Order: sequence, then structure tokens, then C-alpha cells
Amino acid sequence: MCRPPRAFAAVAVAALVGAGGAAAASPPTATTGPVTAIGPTTATVSGSVNPNGTATTWYVEYGTSTGYGSKTSNASAGSGTSAIAISSTLSGLAPGTSYHYRVVATSTAGTGRGSDGLLTTSAAPQVVTGAASSVTTTSATLNGTVNPSSRATSWHFEYGTSTSYGTNTATKDAGSGTSPVTVSAPIGGLTSGRTYHFRLVATSDAGTSRGADRTFQASGPPSVTTKPASSVKDSSAALNAAVNPNGQATTVYFDYGTSTSYGPKTTAKSIGSGASSTNVSVAATGLTPSTVYHVRVVASNAAGTNSGADQTFATTGPPIVRSGPATGVGSNTATLTGSVDPSGHSTQWYFQYGPSTAYGLVAPAHSASSGGARSVSEPIGGLTPGKTYHFRLVGQNSAGTSYSADAVFMTTGSALTLAVSTATVIARHAVTLSGRVASGRANETVALFAQRFASGSFTALATVLTDAGGTWSLVVRPSVATTYKGVWNGSTSSTVSVAVRPAVTLRALPHLRFATRVLAARSFAGRTVQLQRHLLSGRWLTIARARLNSRSAAVFKPKLKRGRSTLRVAISVNQAGGGYLAGFSTWVTVRRR
Repeated sequence: MCRPPRAFAAVAVAALVGAGGAAAASPPTATTGPVTAIGPTTATVSGSVNPNGTATTWYVEYGTSTGYGSKTSNASAGSGTSAIAISSTLSGLAPGTSYHYRVVATSTAGTGRGSDGLLTTSAAPQVVTGAASSVTTTSATLNGTVNPSSRATSWHFEYGTSTSYGTNTATKDAGSGTSPVTVSAPIGGLTSGRTYHFRLVATSDAGTSRGADRTFQASGPPSVTTKPASSVKDSSAALNAAVNPNGQATTVYFDYGTSTSYGPKTTAKSIGSGASSTNVSVAATGLTPSTVYHVRVVASNAAGTNSGADQTFATTGPPIVRSGPATGVGSNTATLTGSVDPSGHSTQWYFQYGPSTAYGLVAPAHSASSGGARSVSEPIGGLTPGKTYHFRLVGQNSAGTSYSADAVFMTTGSALTLAVSTATVIARHAVTLSGRVASGRANETVALFAQRFASGSFTALATVLTDAGGTWSLVVRPSVATTYKGVWNGSTSSTVSVAVRPAVTLRALPHLRFATRVLAARSFAGRTVQLQRHLLSGRWLTIARARLNSRSAAVFKPKLKRGRSTLRVAISVNQAGGGYLAGFSTWVTVRRR
């Protein structure tokens, strides 16, 4: 190991030796700690001090700024070489105020200062007096908010007829939170018409706070009840109510109209300032006969406005009739329903019905007394199955005649059936259309219509007469896909469709040649047909193709295997074209030796 030169060692030693020949001491180390307790006027703060080997004293300086200005008494930290925890209580503080503080330690070696800390003393509760609610002539609810500012807090309201108050509500707990708490207290025994003062008071160990003064008057809006209208005529009625002014000058009027949106108002009527219920009646004129009106009473005084519940009444006049649904609908019968309000007059009612809004048929008439609305019904018969009928209710009295809105129903069953003997046919072959009319009678006329493929509409096909039992039939020979329908007595049947295959012939010629022709409603010239041989597996194998000439005909000259062959000619659906299915000839069996 190398040793330093003597001169260097001497310099190093000199640097470590003071004027007296001993090592220099370090100033104490001071550390500012957190607040451990806080109140409105006191706070306890913590920290630590390391004397660094020299006898040391410490204190805490504090104030409302970093200039501090106040300090605690000196205390000894000893002369150790490690940090010791210290704690000190600051007193004489102002509630709700922020303070700066730090720990200071002093020895002969110097002074150490901790970092700046900040604390805020707790404050008296914060209170806000709110508005009174649910005010009546004898009671009210007092409202407000209390912020306990983190101290256990109680509250009550002071109230009375002046700012001297004189009466307190019961004291209640607001907790010790840091946010406003909504509080309320009901009070009673008030004198109607008197003005009352009140304020909220809250107390904690940080002090007592009082909210601003507020007032209310011990009276309420009028109490109202809408009563049924009386003396109801075609164009007028007496509107009635019961109103209590609750001790204040009150005016009354009525809203009325044909819905709860009302609209018209009666003239306002003064009913004084009593403290008991008063019956009020106001005439409404210019009303529409046979009309349902909504009405409510509205009363106002200095404390506010109240509206009564909605009531309805109907003016007299022509009957009010409404059609309902047809019930019990069968193939020949139904029951017509509705309602009749005689509107204060003796009334007759009956139903009109028929296959259109011209109706044409009338059910028997019935009488209704001058009472209120009632449900009515009428069974009818002799109807046609599967047919639409219209009906309406008619009411008549001395004030006029009323008609309900038109209603409709359809009888059950099909008025006219239509069926086809086969859904697929070879062109120019026969198909039988048949059906039955709902009346079941002979000599009924059925008109038949056809819509050929690619045709935009049905055209008349034939007219047939029914035989005994109302049945009918017709033989047709469609040459292209066709849809059919029938019409009887204004009712239309469902449609039926017949698909068509081209008629394909196959004829054997000498020398193993075969002639074919394809026939339908149009020429198939230029279309391709196939000669096919039947395989043992049941499939058909195409062995030759030919293009049809201008007569829609062609001749095949196939190379057949020795032995027996079963052949047919086919034209595919693509070659047959629109309106046709694929076509096939009958089978021909030949033998090649």
C-alpha cells in the first residue's frame, strides 16, 4: 500500500484541525413535521431535531406569513448524534385562519431551520337561512344549510313576529363534516295573516353562527274544489266550485273548453277574505250543443293561485253516437255495436249497413231515454260470406240527427272458390277450372278472367252459370303459363295458376333417324333440342342435339349402340323461354342390329 508524501499528509491534517487543534462541529439539523391536532385556537405540530453531537435547544416559530413573528418556548434536544422527535402546541390562534410554521434548532455550532409548514385552524359553522316552505295559515317548514367545518355541530331555528324572535325549534345534530348539510324544521301554532321572522343558528366548539333573517306570511293560496256543472242546456251551463280564501282577498274564475287545454275563461269573481269554504257558481254561455266540456276552478290571492281538479259535462243537443266494432261475425251474420248519448233529449237510434257507404239496409229502430251514454248493439243476418260490409249508427231527437263514423267488417268464408284440375299441363291440353258460390244457388253468373304470361292485366275469359248447389266448371286449354280468377256478386276469388310445358313429338324414321317437333303458342325456330337415351341407372344421357327449323322441327341422325335403346326428345326451360317449363316427348324404343 502506498503512503502519501509527508507534506500532503500534513496539509490534510491541518485541514481537519481547528484553531484550537480539535475537529469543527456541525450545526443541528431541524425537520418540520405534520400537524397532529388542530382546533379553533390551537394546533399541535411535530418534527425532529438532530443535535449532531452538540448541546442543542429548539422551538417552533409560526405566524400568518413566512415572516412568522411568534414562537414557542425553547426546549432542549440534548447533544446526541441522531434525530429525536419533537412536538409543540401553538396557542392563541384565530379560528378559521391559515398559519405558517417551522422547527428551529440552535447550538454553539450554528442554527438549523426546517422547511415551511402550513395549517388552518377550524372555524365556526357556516349557516345559510333558506326560504320557508309548505306555508299554511297555521304552519310552515323552515329550511337552511349548515356546514360544520369539521367540528361537532348542533343547530336550531329562531322564529317569531319580530327580529327579537323569541321561539326556538328543537336543537339537532349536524355532524362534523366539511360540506353543507340541508336542514329543516316544521313549526305550527301560527296566526293566520301574521308575518314571521326566522333565522338558522349553528354552534360548535369553534363558535356560534347565525344566518340572515328571512320572513314569511302565515297564509296560503285559496283551497279549491271543482264541483259538477249544473243547469246544463244546449248552449249554457252553471259552473260550480267550493273555495276557501284562507283569510286573504280572493278572486275566482273558471277555465273551460273541449279538452284539458281549456281555452275560454269566465269573468273573475271576488269572494272576499273569509277563512271558511264558500260555494261559487258562474254561468258559461255560448257553448256548442252535444259537446263534452272540461272545466276547473281557479282561485288567486296574495299568497298564490290554486286550480281545482278537472271535471267534465256534456251539453244537451242532438244525440252523440259512436260506432263500435262488429262482433260475432260469421259467414251470414254479425252483431253491430256502438254507443248512444241522448244529450238530454228522448232519442231513437238504429244502424244502417250495406256493401258500401251508401249502406241501403236499415236495422230496426230503438228508443233511448234522456239519460247518459249507453252501449247499444243489433244482430243482423242474411249476409254474404267473404264480403266487406259498411255500417254506421244513427241517432235522432228533437235537437237533430247524428251519424257515427263509418265502420267496416268482413264476413267469414269465401264468397267464390276457384280450383284447377292440374297445376301443370302440356300446351293445348285441357285443364278444368271449377268452384262454388257462397249462396249455393243455381243459375248464378260467374265471370272468369285470365292473365297470360307477360300480360300486364287480366282479360275476360268466359261467363258460366252455376248448377244446383252453386257449383260451376269450365274447360280451358292454356298455351302458355296462365293465371285465372273469378268474380261473383262483386266478390273476387283467390287466383290459381297453371304452368305449361311445350308439346314435344318424337317419331322414328327409316335408317335410325328420328323426327321431332315442338309446338306451343309461339315458334321455337332456332332453339336447341336434345335427343336423350335412358340409362339403366334411371338417368337420361344426351346423345345428340339439333336446332329447330322454321317449323319448329328437326331430324336427329344419332350413332346408337347395338341393341335396344329407349329415346326421348327434351327442350330445356332455358330454350323453351318465358312462360314455359321444360318439355319432353313420349318415349320411343328402337333396336340396332
